[in-house]
Amino acid sequence: MKAFIFDPLWNELINDNLINQIEKSGIELIVTTNIASLADCTALYKEGEQRILCLNPDYVGWKLSVEDYKNIPNLKAILGAATSFSWIDMSYANDNNIAICNIRNFSTQAVAEWASTMMFNLARQVPLLIKDNFPLDFDKDYMKYRGIELKGKTVGIVGLGNIGSAIAERAQGLGMNVVYWSQSKKESTYEYIDLAQLFSTADIIFPTMVINKESKKMITSELLTSMKSSAILVSVVHDLFDEQIVLEMIRKGKLFGFGFEGEPGEFIEHQGNVWAAPAYAWTTDGSMNNAMVKWVENMINAAQSNFPNKVN
Repeated sequence: MKAFIFDPLWNELINDNLINQIEKSGIELIVTTNIASLADCTALYKEGEQRILCLNPDYVGWKLSVEDYKNIPNLKAILGAATSFSWIDMSYANDNNIAICNIRNFSTQAVAEWASTMMFNLARQVPLLIKDNFPLDFDKDYMKYRGIELKGKTVGIVGLGNIGSAIAERAQGLGMNVVYWSQSKKESTYEYIDLAQLFSTADIIFPTMVINKESKKMITSELLTSMKSSAILVSVVHDLFDEQIVLEMIRKGKLFGFGFEGEPGEFIEHQGNVWAAPAYAWTTDGSMNNAMVKWVENMINAAQSNFPNKVN
């Protein structure tokens, strides 16, 4: 079995222990770290042993088309180094028994901590202070940039999965009250309430649901506009609701703060108390090392025709 690795971070994150595990499994590694077209790796398309295609999605710009992989002979699986798999066109793989696998639950703690970071910064209006270059007029600015204290506030978690639970644990440790809504009730000490009540009453709201066709319909404009003007919305999930509605609420003073993942350079473009930093939520030493461990596990499993993280 050959594993064709395309990952610009491979040399920085792989370690001897993982290499030893790969070698013991009988996998031959062909590693490419300099970003180029997959077609430039001629060995990938030559007839020969069964092979797996292992991709850091950054290598292919988060887009793998059928044309990129349909001519790879004896392709057994495509192993992505990410939880997301929507960047892979799976139509050909589905028709040709090619397994597509992701990696799961590798960045739970990192994302929960980043969400908490956004909450803290929004509570103290740090985005406004940054945009205004931290002014300090003793007569005016103490009131203009006055923050809110979090202890005793109510946190609403929308989707009490791994990340939602990790955020809830941190909030409870701060002395905050935690309520939640999920599609099904969980075994939890947190109070379950319906979605409409959560949006209309919670002080800080964290949508943490998995993105799918159903979840994209759940957070409606009516729910968003029902939030209290003193509330904070912190999202670590992309494309789950209409962000423009929330940004307009911030501009009109109908919401205290909004945190989400924006594009590079976007942070200073938004009016008001808006945290819009790029996608740094998962980038910690722990999560990146966990990702590599889980990716290697997928490779070793694939060599044995096991695909526990198959998504197609």
